[in-house]
Amino acid sequence: MSKNRYQYNASALLQNKQVESNHFVISDAAFKSLPVPEAYIELFNGFQVHWVIAGEECKSLQRAQEIWHWLDTVNATRFDTLIIIGGGTTTDLGAFVASTYKRGLNFILIPTTLLGMVDAAIGGKNGINFNGIKNAIGTFTEPSKITIDTSWLKTLPKRELLNGWMELSKHALVGDELLWKELGHYTPNDPDINWDKLVKAGSSIKRKIIESDFRESGERKILNFGHTIGHALESVAAESKTPLDHGFAVGVGMIVSLHWSAHRADEAFNKSELRDASDQLKKWLINEDNGDPWRWSTSQNPSELWPFMRKDKKNTSNAVLDIQLIGIGEANWDCPLEKLDFEMVWDAAF
Repeated sequence: MSKNRYQYNASALLQNKQVESNHFVISDAAFKSLPVPEAYIELFNGFQVHWVIAGEECKSLQRAQEIWHWLDTVNATRFDTLIIIGGGTTTDLGAFVASTYKRGLNFILIPTTLLGMVDAAIGGKNGINFNGIKNAIGTFTEPSKITIDTSWLKTLPKRELLNGWMELSKHALVGDELLWKELGHYTPNDPDINWDKLVKAGSSIKRKIIESDFRESGERKILNFGHTIGHALESVAAESKTPLDHGFAVGVGMIVSLHWSAHRADEAFNKSELRDASDQLKKWLINEDNGDPWRWSTSQNPSELWPFMRKDKKNTSNAVLDIQLIGIGEANWDCPLEKLDFEMVWDAAF
């Protein structure tokens, strides 16, 4: 993805609209009532909008079909532009729809959550869930532009900041030891955080990786750190109708994967720093607002998570493949994880 795809202010987006195409908007329905940063009001007032109720439930064939039907109703062509405004689930769904409607139309992403700004909107991966499996159907398709503006973060509740903080932490753990140390000085709700600095640092880690491995044949796989276990937790939660945020699930997954990495580490120093990183994640995840998801997640039976991990799309036919940290900022991919080892480190982690 070329650097000029990324914009860090709204005026750049509005100045560069392609005048020869029509524009349509897909947006998280929360912005019917939440205050929208002033620079973006023109987008809602000037174009036709399709509202999406965000959440994992929206990443379905039914919701995709509804938007395809809407695009057909408003006579959208493959030469038009779709502007997608919202968090990770909204941009996943919207980008999947855009990449498949009439074999693909131009789209712009405006992530409104921390998770979207540092992870979900970057990299061209999009998709929907199918048969209880996360992101089972999707494409690799890049947006023409991504507008990253931290003024949207003012609209977020605490738990949404924590969700994004987990993905930001993941980027630091697999790719930037200095950023990880800096994050350790804060909690996601500290009022003196320089969000522009942290978002640019976190997103640049992913940008650098995907520029060398867009289709995830090698190094890009390290960005799945914590996700094999996290996605399994989300699948079990969906089956039992238990609310569980993606970032929170990934955070729990990273704790287990850090213990697995420490178990496999050669050096005592690496074992210690990996366990310390696990403890830091726990401090962020365990607070008065997250008692229920923490208790639910850590009470799960690892043998019941394993079947979902076996179905993860990163696996080969014979093995569950996971990410092992060698140390903070250094990771190996395609590391076979055995069921007995997973059960052992799960019990050790909690």
